[in-house]
Amino acid sequence: MHQLLIERLGPIHHCEFTIRQYTFLTGYQASGKSTIAKAVYFFRTLKGDIYQLMLRRQYETLNIQQGYAQIEDTEHQTLVSEFERHVRNKFLSTFGTSYCMDRDMRLCYRYQDGVEITICLKESRDKLTPNYVWVEYSQQIRNFLIMRENDAAQPRISAELDALFNDPFETVYIPAGRSVLTILGSQFSYLYSTMDDTQKRLLDACTRDYLELVMRLRPQFSNGLEGLLAGKQVSEIEQELFLEALRLIRQVLRGRYVASDGEERIWVAKDSYVKINFASSGQQEIVWILNLLFYYLVLQKPVFFIIEEPESNLFPASQKAVIELIALVVGAGNAVLLTTHSPYVLGAINNLLYAGTVGKLANRQVSEIVSPSKWIDSSVCDARFVQNGEAKSCMDNELAQIDNALLDQISHDINLEYDRLFEVEQAVEGDASCR
Repeated sequence: MHQLLIERLGPIHHCEFTIRQYTFLTGYQASGKSTIAKAVYFFRTLKGDIYQLMLRRQYETLNIQQGYAQIEDTEHQTLVSEFERHVRNKFLSTFGTSYCMDRDMRLCYRYQDGVEITICLKESRDKLTPNYVWVEYSQQIRNFLIMRENDAAQPRISAELDALFNDPFETVYIPAGRSVLTILGSQFSYLYSTMDDTQKRLLDACTRDYLELVMRLRPQFSNGLEGLLAGKQVSEIEQELFLEALRLIRQVLRGRYVASDGEERIWVAKDSYVKINFASSGQQEIVWILNLLFYYLVLQKPVFFIIEEPESNLFPASQKAVIELIALVVGAGNAVLLTTHSPYVLGAINNLLYAGTVGKLANRQVSEIVSPSKWIDSSVCDARFVQNGEAKSCMDNELAQIDNALLDQISHDINLEYDRLFEVEQAVEGDASCR
């Protein structure tokens, strides 16, 4: 299992836990949930970055062999040095400048025994960069980079990287504030294409990767989500899974998403649609969460989803349906790290955890209430409440559910305030009646 350690990065003072198939983060805003999510994305995508570095070196070698470039035209570096430079640049692109970071900042990610990467800061002799990003990593990773120095990027290399990093998943990050892309629609593709590398670097790496993923996949939705199934041979079980996913998506989206004629639309009836930039704020926020979940479900490629605040601008019933869809997709062989502020989201998760527990005792009866495809096994689930620089477990081990007490405390405070106001009203009315 993967393990994450964060020391003194942003609002996080100390955080250490194991990444499970279902990992849920909750807590107040600005408490550090996004910092944790970005750290997980940063480390989990490094294996893919190594493959891309090898691919780029392969193209450079080919250009030299075919006479399109001279050896002196290409900056010759070892794969080791290229990887270390890439990790430094990616860290800064993900978390911002290191100038104002705590000198004791430390990030460590363990992929498996003997394979880990650590990021820390060291004082630099160059006064312009006092906090130099320092990369340390296991000898197994270094050996791989040295041995593959002159190898071509091939599928077997990708498989070796999966084994080395103990990670068969592609990692997909879906940030908060995603409605910006949907509001701009097709115009964003043009705006993004006109930006130079410096301007693109103003976006953090996680958001930039998400935007590029959406722009790359958008044309595949020209016939809607159903179009992804065209010509695909599926089993009866898979068909039921896809149909249930589509049902949940329609329930949340209140329409059918299609990207055609250079614009994104939500068809609300057979002959009526609304352009995505004129859709409701809830539809704009959720549409690409739904699209990506269904796309990778159909693709049947293992994905580790990192989803920030899926509940944004959604009615509680829709929040419940989104959680059921996420559970259905994750249960099909994927994984998720999810951040949320919503007690409705946590309540929906608890229902699915409870179904997973009771379903072991009464499978048929529970299946009539909640489809087994959505049950969550508590043994592969962890929930953390992020507060005061820490991420403490908020799982009730006895009940095998998320402890809602911390969020329920807010409801308690609101109700207590109401009771005090009611007492004042009663006292005033009592005084008036005595006159």
